[in-house]
Amino acid sequence: MGGVRPLSMFTDQAAAIAAGIRSVFPDCFHGLCTWHIAQNAVVNLGSLCDSDFLRELSYLMYNADDEDDFEYNWKKMIEKCFPGKGPLGHSWLQGIYKVRTKWSSAWVNCHFGAGMKSTQLSECCNSNIRHYLQSEFSVSRFFVHFERMLDNKRDAEEQEEYYALSRLADSRFSTSPIVKQVANVYTPKIFKFFLDQYKESLAYNIFSNTEIEPEGHVGLFDVFILEDDLTRLDSRVLKVDFENGEIKCSCRKWESSGMICKHQIKGYDMLWSTTCNLKFQHIPSSLILKRWTRAAKTGGNFSFEVPSTDSPSKYRSRLFNLSAVSASMISRVALDDDLYKSAMAFMTDLIKKCEALSITEPAGTSTSSNGDICFCYLGIDDVPVQKVKGFKPKKDSFKPSKRPIPAAEAARAVSKKKRKTSRLEEENLKAVEESLRLKL
Repeated sequence: MGGVRPLSMFTDQAAAIAAGIRSVFPDCFHGLCTWHIAQNAVVNLGSLCDSDFLRELSYLMYNADDEDDFEYNWKKMIEKCFPGKGPLGHSWLQGIYKVRTKWSSAWVNCHFGAGMKSTQLSECCNSNIRHYLQSEFSVSRFFVHFERMLDNKRDAEEQEEYYALSRLADSRFSTSPIVKQVANVYTPKIFKFFLDQYKESLAYNIFSNTEIEPEGHVGLFDVFILEDDLTRLDSRVLKVDFENGEIKCSCRKWESSGMICKHQIKGYDMLWSTTCNLKFQHIPSSLILKRWTRAAKTGGNFSFEVPSTDSPSKYRSRLFNLSAVSASMISRVALDDDLYKSAMAFMTDLIKKCEALSITEPAGTSTSSNGDICFCYLGIDDVPVQKVKGFKPKKDSFKPSKRPIPAAEAARAVSKKKRKTSRLEEENLKAVEESLRLKL
């Protein structure tokens, strides 16, 4: 990860996993997967986990603004779904309440997680790996298929990057300056998400709840959907910095995902149209996260550690670091003719300098003091393979799609079939006798 510690990590609820994360990543926020919480609710609550409970639980997981909002809606959910008894009779409810800071949006949205609150990314990655690997593969064959999977992933990423750089988003139907601004800044997928947020923001109203003094730099605004009966829905609070042109929302979507929400978009549109303040004509660069833009791969600060002792791992670390730096450069250089020619000339000159310094083979290919050998330059057929005795491949067995039928049930079915057959035979015999009698 380029020497950068993870900011957030989402896992299933397990004491061993929580202890490991606290030990290895003490500064990392550990969140619980919302999908697993919903599944555990169905398993532990049974029939009590109805649609009303899941609706209330979903609000607590995704829409709770702060601790007070969570506590109010938690009590409301208990009174509605568990009248008279409460969570005292359900140990799972008590346990999930104790770790509420790991799954409720009131606390989770304070930490950056790129918009993810589940382990879906890990599950998808595991599912993709299963298409390339099998348990009976040797180590050498495993890496052949693993490299094939990585090549396919890199090809798909290059296609997406080419698509993002070669096509411009269509913003001609919008007169909003912020839509025209981000159309050529965000990637196509992120711009589509932004456009959906912009369309939803049109249904909101905004109202100032503070008097803004001429010297004041910060103002508070309420943004909400107003129903016909004057009921406010999805009410949020915007904090506006008039000096820097920044707008922050109480839903904290930007803090958790790096993308501005529909409430912030409404604030920028309103302040630009009513005050004509140039600071609100466009979204400031401080609120545009680079990872969601077309220039996500430009730049970079590479700082990689290499083992100090001479060993095959030192050579492998150098090889990995050089590959990471060159890969980030190649994807950009290949798009421009002049950059490509300059890069090829530079690489040719570098090869000549390396040959002049007699660096013809890496030190890591020789046998180390402890007997380990690095096979980086050996063919796949030259690598000695030792089969593992502890694992046996699973034998394919026929599994019928229908459920297994007990012997007693099968006997009853056979007896019933025989009775039905004999009854049909008797009816047919009677019909034949009746037809013969009529002919006579």
